[in-house]
Amino acid sequence: RWTNSLGMRFAAVPGTRALFSVWETRVRDFGAFAERTGFSTEGMTMMTLSRAGWQLTAHSWRDPGFPQGPDHPVVGIRFDHAEAFCEWLTRTERAAGHIEPWQRYRLPTDLEWSAAAGLGAEPGRTPKERSGKRRVFAWGTAWPPPPGAGNFRGEESRIGAEPPDKWRVIPGWRDPFPRTAPVGSFSPNALGLHDLSGNAWEMCSDAFAADPNDRVLRGGSWRNDAPEDLSLTRREDTQSDSMDCIVGFRCVLDLGR
Repeated sequence: RWTNSLGMRFAAVPGTRALFSVWETRVRDFGAFAERTGFSTEGMTMMTLSRAGWQLTAHSWRDPGFPQGPDHPVVGIRFDHAEAFCEWLTRTERAAGHIEPWQRYRLPTDLEWSAAAGLGAEPGRTPKERSGKRRVFAWGTAWPPPPGAGNFRGEESRIGAEPPDKWRVIPGWRDPFPRTAPVGSFSPNALGLHDLSGNAWEMCSDAFAADPNDRVLRGGSWRNDAPEDLSLTRREDTQSDSMDCIVGFRCVLDLGR
């Protein structure tokens, strides 16, 4: 285990040459990047949820349409924004001597993410081909999830949805967080990694299939209620230039040697 200069904690994942952040990148982490680089999303739009339904709005990662604190996962950013954060953090920590010149921060690959989730070997050449082959969850194989399993689309998420009586949820399920939850709010997996299921979809570095602009998301989010979406084997695709209040990312530190 290792902690970097932003207080991001990392753990080893067997079968990879990377240390995984034990939680999704936080608002406070991305805020440090934005403050020190002048990063801005002014003029961009993101997908948010309101009483009028899902809409493209002028909201941003600073205000994704619902309250967040410094320890919530940052959402509403593009794929290249996540890459820019990783590149900035790499430069900063190399210059300060916190990491070696051959080490770097980046997004995990699809197969590395599967290793972090404990999935073992998966058939298929692309994330699309590997998606949904088995139905297995962070807590096992039973459905619905047991109490305290994660941040999913339960009764609590009806707040701010339109119309609330038509907002589909996991029947009988409730967790404390209508939208995102502070990272580390739920128990980690066997490797010490939190929120591999729920809270925010996590970007991976791979293309989903043939189109390089179609990227891979893993893990589901606070919006998801269907077992097929919350299965650890599920891959979702998104355009690299899209911004959504249910999508964030997790960093890895590539050890290089």
